[in-house]
Amino acid sequence: MINSPFILMNKATGFCLAKRGTRCTEIRWTTGNRLFVVSTKKCLGAQGKSVGSEVSQYDCDEKSDLQKWVCQNGTLLNLKEQPFYIEVRADESIVLSKTVGPNNQLTIVGTSKPFISPVEYYTIGGNAFGKICMFPFMYKDRWYGDCTTYDSKTKRSWCATETKYQHEQQGYCPTSCKNFVTGAYYQVNMQAALTWAQADASCKQQAAFLVSIVDPVEKAFLTGRCSLKILAFCDRLSLEQWPWRWCSSRTHLKCKFDLNYHIVSGHPLPNPGHNCAVLDTSGQFLWQSSTCTKKLGYICYKGGIPPAPPRFEEGFCSNNWTPYNGHCFYLYRTPKSWPNALTECRKEGSELVNIRNIEDQSFVISQLGYVPSDELWIGLNDRTTEGLFDWSDHTTVTFTSWEPGEPTVSTVEEDCVLIKGENGNWADRYCDEKHGYICMKQNAIEITGDEGWRRHGSFCYFVGTETKTFEEANEDCKSAASYLADVSNGVDNAFLVSLVGLRPEKHFWIGLTNQNNHDVFTWTNTAFVRFTHWNGGMPGNLQGCVAMASGVSAGLWDILPCTNKEKYICKYMAEGVVSTVPPQTQTPPKCPDGWNRVGTRNVCAKVNKSSLVKKTWFEARDYCRAIGGDLLSIHSSSELLVARGGKAWIGLHFENPNGYVWTDGSALNFQHWQEGEPSNANNDETCTEFVLYNWDEQGSWNELNCESYNDWLCQIRAGREKIYLFLKIYFDEFNTTLDGWLIWKGKQYFLNRMSKSMEEARDFCKRRHGDLLVINNKEENIFIWKQVGYGLWYIGLSVDLDGSFWWLDDTPVSYQRWDENQPNSNAFDENCVTMGYHKGYWRTSNCGREAQSICERSTSPPVNTTAAPTISLKGGCPQTWKKFGSKEECVLMSSSSAFGFKLLNDSIKAVTQNLTWAEAKKLCENDKANLASLRTEWTNAYVELLALTLKTPLWIGLNKDETQGYFRFIDGWHLSSTNWAEFEPSRNKPCVYIDVDGKWRTAFCNQTMNSVCMMSTDVPPTESTVFPGRCPEDTSVEYQDSYTWLPYKGNCYLFVTDEIEWADAASSCVRHGGVLTSIEDPLEQAFLKSNIEVFQDSHTSFWIGIFKTHKGSWAWLDKTVLDYINWGEDEPDSDFGAITTKDGTWSSGRRWHDRAYICKTPKEPHAGDDPRSRVHTSLVVVMLIAIISTMIVVAFWLYKRSPRPFPTFENPLYFNGEKSQPDVVDTNKLIENAEVSEVSEVSPENPEPIFIL
Repeated sequence: MINSPFILMNKATGFCLAKRGTRCTEIRWTTGNRLFVVSTKKCLGAQGKSVGSEVSQYDCDEKSDLQKWVCQNGTLLNLKEQPFYIEVRADESIVLSKTVGPNNQLTIVGTSKPFISPVEYYTIGGNAFGKICMFPFMYKDRWYGDCTTYDSKTKRSWCATETKYQHEQQGYCPTSCKNFVTGAYYQVNMQAALTWAQADASCKQQAAFLVSIVDPVEKAFLTGRCSLKILAFCDRLSLEQWPWRWCSSRTHLKCKFDLNYHIVSGHPLPNPGHNCAVLDTSGQFLWQSSTCTKKLGYICYKGGIPPAPPRFEEGFCSNNWTPYNGHCFYLYRTPKSWPNALTECRKEGSELVNIRNIEDQSFVISQLGYVPSDELWIGLNDRTTEGLFDWSDHTTVTFTSWEPGEPTVSTVEEDCVLIKGENGNWADRYCDEKHGYICMKQNAIEITGDEGWRRHGSFCYFVGTETKTFEEANEDCKSAASYLADVSNGVDNAFLVSLVGLRPEKHFWIGLTNQNNHDVFTWTNTAFVRFTHWNGGMPGNLQGCVAMASGVSAGLWDILPCTNKEKYICKYMAEGVVSTVPPQTQTPPKCPDGWNRVGTRNVCAKVNKSSLVKKTWFEARDYCRAIGGDLLSIHSSSELLVARGGKAWIGLHFENPNGYVWTDGSALNFQHWQEGEPSNANNDETCTEFVLYNWDEQGSWNELNCESYNDWLCQIRAGREKIYLFLKIYFDEFNTTLDGWLIWKGKQYFLNRMSKSMEEARDFCKRRHGDLLVINNKEENIFIWKQVGYGLWYIGLSVDLDGSFWWLDDTPVSYQRWDENQPNSNAFDENCVTMGYHKGYWRTSNCGREAQSICERSTSPPVNTTAAPTISLKGGCPQTWKKFGSKEECVLMSSSSAFGFKLLNDSIKAVTQNLTWAEAKKLCENDKANLASLRTEWTNAYVELLALTLKTPLWIGLNKDETQGYFRFIDGWHLSSTNWAEFEPSRNKPCVYIDVDGKWRTAFCNQTMNSVCMMSTDVPPTESTVFPGRCPEDTSVEYQDSYTWLPYKGNCYLFVTDEIEWADAASSCVRHGGVLTSIEDPLEQAFLKSNIEVFQDSHTSFWIGIFKTHKGSWAWLDKTVLDYINWGEDEPDSDFGAITTKDGTWSSGRRWHDRAYICKTPKEPHAGDDPRSRVHTSLVVVMLIAIISTMIVVAFWLYKRSPRPFPTFENPLYFNGEKSQPDVVDTNKLIENAEVSEVSEVSPENPEPIFIL
């Protein structure tokens, strides 16, 4: 496993970090950055947050900040978000210190590997919906610090997702086995709910990737196996970095498969933040762009061995052809159609250009004379298979660079691809259009004089044949009159990829390192860094030496411990090459007034400070670019002194898929983050502010939400005398009405700063012709957030107990901005929503809590006029077709059976006679059928369509008078789903019909209407009469009495007499391990009634789990189908249900009413149900027999050796010789004789021992 146990030791003292007695003991990383001591089952923690605080072992507590640790530089343990480090002292005590020295350095015993931070496991399958494993967790009174196979019938490792396993949520642990065949494997995680980054991490833990769909065969394969509604599958791109690309890993943030196969309808959309792709399986399995924070299911892919692309040797090109990476290129501007351009290229032994990666793309648009006005054919096309793009030479498509909105897959005639525009992005066009084109062919081989060395440009390169540490590799290069390779641009980096990209080794040293200074990267041959190509998550806060990755991450740079042994790349200038003489040093140009030079660069910077004008990061960037510059980039510690005091935006930001980059495109060779940064809190902080210190202190960097307001630092080229500014004013343009409402984009908003409950706040808005705020998009949320002050602000969103949420004015929910762990599904008393000042996130709240609020209204004043009648639009459905469903789709009824419509194993027929329910049933039975049972969504939809077509209600097979007092289909099937109308089912009406709106309604059975019969070959399941299992142990909650579960059939019940509100009762049941009870049939009703009757004198009723939804229908909290009701007279008239102690009928109550309550939970299996427990029982019996036999032998031996008579086995407590009647125990004599026996045991007159077996 990734978080394997290890022993940590301090070499300076020779002492271990964790001991048990005198022996060193293993520890391991656990969930929440804690360290778990394996032998003692405790966690490493500090006594306090001060220098000298003792570090010891404590009971594990995931909520304690004193048990959370962070690994720094591979050797230091730092108390998370605190400036304290673990120090091992000479007296073996372990304490916190602020200084760093030899006593703080910790290493893993028995290995040279660095001490690294933990990796969290995402569960697979189970019932945890992909949640993270919680280590340690307790299961059956035993602590587990790792995945376990205990109690797993399949012997598959699993883990719990809660410390105490209180909700029995668990999942299987990810495995990282190697693929042993060449085929591809897919893992469809249908029940998970993870963000893109979490899903990617889950796949990666299994040595797999989020799936890439690269051809129609793969799409068809997945289409046939996906039944969940939405699947997230791959990332990842910022809006400024089209095209979309397939990505192998969020950690690498670079691409394995590029997007050469498109089945996209109107997507991807250029919406801010919609940087990830999802597969919509509800229709034609089209792809859609989405936010990466949405929680969905996902598909992992583990491929076979991909075919190795050809290796190219660097060589010569003929006149006018430009060499690059083993090929020669030529740009023709003579306009030709795509087929004719291909023919012309092939006449010269070449092909239309094949662009394999971002380096090839950069070369094509920068080295061949390409200009932004060009439109040039390349070899990509989908002429063979529509939607599947392929190169003309049939090589694998590994990279694409589509223009936004391209390819236009809706236009089937556009089959050929060209490059265009400033960035050379790609677009598909009609193949007969005439444009210029680019040809490409293999070059001639060029051999350098030195064996093993390869020439590229003016330099020669060599890949070391042995693995060495960074210093050893550097010395080996020096011994060959060379140096560890530096990289000055993307073309050089691409050449190195051609050398090592397909090698089996994972990394190759290049000459970059920050081992001497954590913040500064330098080459071994020069301090000047012009280019970087970091892998995702790099450089972060790591310190070490830089290596180029191979394989799927080929060309990306990782930071490794310098002591790692890797192969390496040496470089030297080729013989005969004349190095460029640097120009003579000139007087550096001056900076304009008010601007300061940035270090030694020819760049000037100015901090734009104002107490009135602040800007978002994007506004600040656009401002700086509008004056001919950019946001400031910083490349050395001397440049940190550019300004004093305050905070300001700089140009560093997180850009998918490239990680952190500077907006001016310069290399990220220097960083100066604050402690604990970058953190990307709530996945919403991607821009960087520079915290400017005073005096001679250096500033530091902090990650922040890009929409926050801040000052900003611009940079421009030195030498400019005047700066002209033509800018749009970056204020949210809004006016204010005379009564204080803000006018913005067709709406008016009012900030009510008086704290009120939600109902009072809404009443305040309505009295001003408005309502609580409805937020429809991110732009509106940001605008409101920037207007509100500190505190919480009510908006018009409500959250139901089933987790659904809706706007109070019934506007569809099209946008959400929930805070972390929101909405809170376990808070049954938080049904209102507030916006917070912190970044405008939303949180659930108790509706009675007083908070500020935001009103909105339209800009049109209310008028008392009658609305004009709605004019029917032209169009609609053809004759004989009907509008159906919420999308108003047109459907046509057809028949395919002698009896009626055939649907799977069911045949359905409508009866158009008006009959009573009993008459309708008899008519169906005459045809050897029954009134219809709507047990599947297909039959329900068809019968709903029948009612719509016939424009009349239809009897169905529900009559509770014929099914023991609750609703069950008369053919024996139980209800699997319902579609009750509002205020249904009613108490006194036993028969059910489906209405023309598709809703189920009850009626008196003597009413007459049409009906629907159904003939089926399906047989309903038989009712179980055996309910094995046992109830949980006695349950107790802190500060409350202990309660015992009471079994009935397959469930257990807890009758709690504490009177509390309904929402608190629901929460309490969850803490007890259950849920507020549902009542599924009259037998369960009778059981509950019989047990609460004894409380008639003290309690009028007990809360149960039924509640009214926001749609007006009633539902059970445990999502049981509502097939039985027992409402009392004139009930229900409130929102929450209870069962009365007097007669067991149901009553309703308000949220604030206090009641006792009943919890319910399924039975647990008996220990005897497990075959392993029978083995344990057998072992115990064998051991008891052995012990008894041994005791008999010993007793016999003593008897033989002793001259005294052996005492009898009569009970010594009846020593007076009196005999009791059989099966009767005389307790008075038993106690009396026991007292005498105690005296006689110590009396010297009775020294003989009494043997009791």
